[in-house]
Amino acid sequence: MSNLIRHMKKLIKVIFPDIDREVSVELDDSRSPKTVKAILENLPIEVNINRWGDELYTEKTPITEKEEGARRQVNLLDVAYWPEGNALCLFYGPTPVSKEGKILAYSPVNIVGRIITHNNERKDVLEKITDSTRVIFK
Repeated sequence: MSNLIRHMKKLIKVIFPDIDREVSVELDDSRSPKTVKAILENLPIEVNINRWGDELYTEKTPITEKEEGARRQVNLLDVAYWPEGNALCLFYGPTPVSKEGKILAYSPVNIVGRIITHNNERKDVLEKITDSTRVIFK
């Protein structure tokens, strides 16, 4: 009998109807399986999103997971769940608390996947997001 754990990856869309843009995100349950499951069970999630430095973070979502392998340092294009704010976060670059080339979240986050980029999407999306832009995860 093998104890291989099968990790699940699933592509979802993050749609910004106000600016007519969408982003693909690959969810990956290898680091935060309970959190990824909770996200999938709650789709579609429609909330507002705000910008903090080069991080986009949603207002409170229906997801209520606890910290799961949580950490403050993230990688470029990581997608995370922020337990403290019940929010989903997209890391396009440094936040106001980042230092020395390290991208730091405000407080520990559960890594749930990555943004799949195409062309100039980072600038297209990031530059157009103002606070309370509508977003749909589906």
